[in-house]
Amino acid sequence: MHIFNKVGNFEQMNKTSGGYFEESLVSRIAWLYFIKGCTQQEISERINISRMQVQRSISKSKKEGLVQIQIKDPCTRYFEIEDDLKTRFSLSEAIVTPTPQNKAETNEAIAKAAADYLLRHVSDNQIIGVGWGTTLQNMTRFVKGKTLTNSRIVSLIGGWTKMTKESPHKIAYNLADALKIPCYYISAPAIADSLTSRSVITAEKSVHQILEIARTSDMAVLGIGNANTDCSLVKSGYLSADEIKQLRTSGAVGDICAQFYDAEGHPLDHEYMKRVIGLNLQDLKKIEIVIGIAAGSDKTAAICGALKGELLNVLITDEITAKAVLASPTADSRQN
Repeated sequence: MHIFNKVGNFEQMNKTSGGYFEESLVSRIAWLYFIKGCTQQEISERINISRMQVQRSISKSKKEGLVQIQIKDPCTRYFEIEDDLKTRFSLSEAIVTPTPQNKAETNEAIAKAAADYLLRHVSDNQIIGVGWGTTLQNMTRFVKGKTLTNSRIVSLIGGWTKMTKESPHKIAYNLADALKIPCYYISAPAIADSLTSRSVITAEKSVHQILEIARTSDMAVLGIGNANTDCSLVKSGYLSADEIKQLRTSGAVGDICAQFYDAEGHPLDHEYMKRVIGLNLQDLKKIEIVIGIAAGSDKTAAICGALKGELLNVLITDEITAKAVLASPTADSRQN
């Protein structure tokens, strides 16, 4: 913090309508407020002027450059990037972490940031919807020290046939366990074999009820997947390499809750999409707080598409990925 006295010669200023004393008062108020930490009320009483005069003086000192604030912390560059993301994509919040040396450390960094954000924003009497993915699973490891009342976790997508640490059911369970609240699963596969199978499964009372609960979520925490042949849906066995290539040919750039979308954030018009058991992209857009968590050069297009389609309003990522998103020409505008 620096306060620069812009007043020149004392005698000269004293001869010009009391200019010195006016400028000196502004400096004194700035010093008391910014350096000594006095409140506006304390300054008002100390100098015997109105609080409104104090407010105007503080505003003037900043506007005219009398006060220059410097924050000597490299983290400020992340704040600038966050602000750029919020402004560019009309986000309610953006969290940008440093980019570590390797991908595993980057994943852990954004997982910790996501856990911190979640702990600051979850509260009693909430329904918290959860997606799936490696980063979300890592996030649950860092959710500690908070217990909620009358809240619940609900998975936003069906489960895998094989239980893995990244599976939707496992992530939902771990997060519910960390917050000491009930957990609700969609007791069905994430992707049905056929449209007929999906219709039969979603008509089941137990499945229908959980889907309805999921649609009333107050908050959703989601991973963002890419549309590459090494994506998690291929690794999990739900999609073959040929199927993901077909989706890419149809314009897929990424997925959220196994729902693929194009570069504009529009859901794909593809038979596969009709077999997914879980919330669709339009359902997700109705949730008040939708947190997307992702990082890496292979996720840039997917993040851009999600932002452009307004599929999320909170983004948590790392510095390099954030800069790539901001530099990407595919993210120049959002939907009207």
